[in-house]
Parts: sequence; C-alpha cells; structure tokens
Amino acid sequence: MSTHFPLLSAESLKIQRGEGKGAKLILKGSSDCTFVIESGRFYHLTGPSGVGKSTLLWGLARLHPLIAGRLQLNNKWHTAVPMARWRAEVALLPQQPVILSGTVADNLLYPLQQFGVQKARLNERGESLPAVEVLLKELESLGLQEIPLEREAISLSGGQQARLALIRLLLTRPQLILADEPTAGVDDVATVQVFDRLQRFCDQGGAVMFTSHLKDGVKGVRIEFKGDGGLKASESLKG
Repeated sequence: MSTHFPLLSAESLKIQRGEGKGAKLILKGSSDCTFVIESGRFYHLTGPSGVGKSTLLWGLARLHPLIAGRLQLNNKWHTAVPMARWRAEVALLPQQPVILSGTVADNLLYPLQQFGVQKARLNERGESLPAVEVLLKELESLGLQEIPLEREAISLSGGQQARLALIRLLLTRPQLILADEPTAGVDDVATVQVFDRLQRFCDQGGAVMFTSHLKDGVKGVRIEFKGDGGLKASESLKG
C-alpha cells in the first residue's frame, strides 16, 4: 500500500472557458476551489455535461490558462517549474486519443524517443527505453495481447486506440494522470482492465484524477462541480 503525501495542490483556482461574451466561469477562485491531490489516490470528477470537468483537467496540466490562483507540484509553485518538467510529471490523457502514424511500437516509444538521446536509447530521466517484454506486458494488462507490435496503430478500433494511448502515457512514468473519460468507447471487460491498471499506478505511488460517465462502482474520492463555480468533495481535499 502506498503512503499518501501531497503531490499537487491548487489554491483558489479561477478558470473560465471561452472568451468575450461567450466566456463561462468554471471555477470562481474561492476557498472551495482549493484542494490537494495526494499520491496513491483516485479522484473522480463529476457533474453535468459542459460544467467544466475537462477544462479543469486541462488547467491542472497547464494546457489551459488560469485567470487567478496557483498550482503547486512537489512543493514548488507552477511559476518555478518549467513547462516541460510539469508536463512530464502531470500527464493529460484526453478523451479523444492521439494516435500517430506508424506501428503500435512506434506509438508507444515515440514520446520517450523525443528527448534527443535516441542513440543511447535512454529517456529524459536517463532510463533505458522499455524492452519488448515490457511493452507486451503492458498490452496484456489492458487486453491488447493479441495485437502485434508491428501492426499499424491507425488500424485499431477506437477503444483499442484509447488503451494504447493510456499505455504510452504510463510508459513515460508521470506522477499524476489526468484522464478525461478513460473508459469511453470500451466494453465492460476493458473498463475493468483500465481501472485495474490505473489502480496499480496509484499503488505504486502515482495519483489519478479522472472524469467518467459511469455512476456506479467507480472508485475514488468523488469531487462534484456544484454549479456555482465551486467544488464539493466526498471527503476533505485540504491535504
């Protein structure tokens, strides 16, 4: 069992979606827009469609601007953490998977090979790129064991592509995964596999914040958009 410790904190976040007359305030920047994400935990964002769940995930990933408020990662304010480092530790898994041209193996290894040390086959942390056995094990964990590494990734079904994108993200070893509908387009068996794999990620010290259309049997601390620009949680989020 992992030990819980503060990983990412958000202080009085104020976020809006859109600009001008069409802008909508998602979080109003009050005290109930302050929370702490701890290692080893699941956080389930809930609320009506269009309330801003995805926008919050993008904001925590620093892919959507904050109007006000501060983020802190490993006790460092976001202004002191380079964007590349933040995105290496706080990884966004969008609802629509990004699939690159090339094979399944190409897709899995691409983000690791982009740090300029391909000849040494190291990622940006100085670690060896995953061996074939590691890739096959990850594919098996999400029910993709029958898919050859040399298969063209674009030929996979939507649900298979979503799981491939999750594996690719896991291989980069972030601390926090922000997953927008990670089980959209997958069947019941694959849904269990996805949550089991994310649970293992948490058990190893990571944290997951996710949105899901599922209402029953979904684990994690429940965080609900109240509709007035604030958040309500099933337990304390103050860390």
